Amino acid sequence: MNDTRYRVLILDDEAPARRLLEEYISLMPELVVAGSLNNASHAIDFLNKTPVDILLCDIQMPGISGLDLVRGLHTPVCVIFTTAHSRYAVEGFDLNAVDYLLKPITPERFRKAMDKAVTICRRKRPGPDHILVKADYKVHRINLDDLVYMESQHEYITYHMLHEKITAYGSLKALEKDLPSERFIRIHKSFIVSLDKIQSADRSRVVLKYPGQISLPVGRVYRDRLDSLYTRQVAGRRS
Repeated sequence: MNDTRYRVLILDDEAPARRLLEEYISLMPELVVAGSLNNASHAIDFLNKTPVDILLCDIQMPGISGLDLVRGLHTPVCVIFTTAHSRYAVEGFDLNAVDYLLKPITPERFRKAMDKAVTICRRKRPGPDHILVKADYKVHRINLDDLVYMESQHEYITYHMLHEKITAYGSLKALEKDLPSERFIRIHKSFIVSLDKIQSADRSRVVLKYPGQISLPVGRVYRDRLDSLYTRQVAGRRS
């Protein structure tokens, strides 16, 4: 299956700035770094050959500026300018930039900008509505709307749906990459759950809307991710 994450190209002539943005992106499981470049000429070549969803673009660079690069883009991409200079803000927004980040960029400000970009990208790219699972010598079509949670059992995964369950060979690590990150989240080494089926959650347990209810543990290494993603999902539904 295809990677459902959103691809981000970083363009900045300063290596420390690129490394910081790469680190921030690594904390958002719905994103992946497509490339990290230090000049606009290379970025133009990259964009002409490689699909990219989001461009993090510095403005002042040797040769072609970030503003000139964006003016010449022929393919649609969500642009977020990253710069130490506020005087380019008006010009940046005139180019329909999603956001304009002033250095030094904090994790909170970065996440806010990327949330806006992901929302726009999500509207442009409808996600999958099903997965195909091979079990009992058959290929089963599982609608994502029916999935409640997936449970790892050694080398097998049990797919718990609203009215049935299927057990098939596989790993949660591979499955996690195939599922849309805006709809599913890994909460434990043994469990991935549907965000839409969460009835309540804290840092130790998740209660799911199942026929009846089921409570699953939250693994220590997954707590921060649950806090971040589930909070954003709740806020999005209420806005």
